[in-house]
Amino acid sequence: MSRNAKHASKPAPLYANPILYIGIILVVCVAIAFTTIQFGTSSDSTSEGVSSVPATQAQTTSSTSVSLIEQPGDESQPTVESQPQEPIVTHKGNKDPNDNVFMDALIYTGYNMEKHRADGKEWIYILSSEKRGLGYLSNITYGGGCSGLETTPDGKPDLAAFESGGLVCASFATYVYFNYLPNVAGIDTSHLTKPERTYNADSFYTAAKDWLAKGYTRTIDFDVSRDASNYIVFEPHEEIPIGSILVFEDDRKHDGRGSHITVYAGYQNGMHWVYQVGTANGPELSAVERMLWGPDPQWPLQVFATPN
Repeated sequence: MSRNAKHASKPAPLYANPILYIGIILVVCVAIAFTTIQFGTSSDSTSEGVSSVPATQAQTTSSTSVSLIEQPGDESQPTVESQPQEPIVTHKGNKDPNDNVFMDALIYTGYNMEKHRADGKEWIYILSSEKRGLGYLSNITYGGGCSGLETTPDGKPDLAAFESGGLVCASFATYVYFNYLPNVAGIDTSHLTKPERTYNADSFYTAAKDWLAKGYTRTIDFDVSRDASNYIVFEPHEEIPIGSILVFEDDRKHDGRGSHITVYAGYQNGMHWVYQVGTANGPELSAVERMLWGPDPQWPLQVFATPN
């Protein structure tokens, strides 16, 4: 066989086959098109904020502080787990110690809260004997001549009568709850039992226990002790709503009878403050921690949360 004949019998090389080139080009084009479609779909989903994790898996791996609770119209609305119940509130803003209806009741008596604040002493304990000279106190003094229910012809609290006859702890609380709240603040308290003797602390205590029996209030537990300096260490188990009634008993007797009534003003500067009438100062701010000082020491007996 000649050299030329041998070469003629060999097949043509691959690079000389045009059909192969066309096939390769078609395969590459199809692969590029498929990759582009897949990438575009993934990008669209991510840009809308949709998780690529299946719903059941997302729920399983989410934080334990979030649970799925049925909501009207949205059965998969994520909701934070329930928190402890909010304190009872009877007036918008009454959780702010500096702006609430019970502080308004104190100011209404003629108490100069504006000056007290301007002096920077609002939540600083001031000795009882020094308060009158500072210009904060009203013209109402301590006395059992008024029930706290006295009103003027136009139905407002009769401050002139209070200034003339005086108020005591229970009649001051009566003024707040059964005179100022309904007649000035427009808050209905007619469903609450009034104390039979508005000037008597134990009678007010009895009325508050009736509020409790009828479901209008609840009691708040607390721990209480005294330190070496004769200060009360008062530790409520939860936040006390402003406006709550704090009942005290005579520290010399501890007989379970109400001997002093105050209205809770809030926790500020490390002390539990109250609105009260307990001395010749008349309506004023005082602190639970200081109730053992003076000639008539008082011991915390019961806390009734602000009625709903």
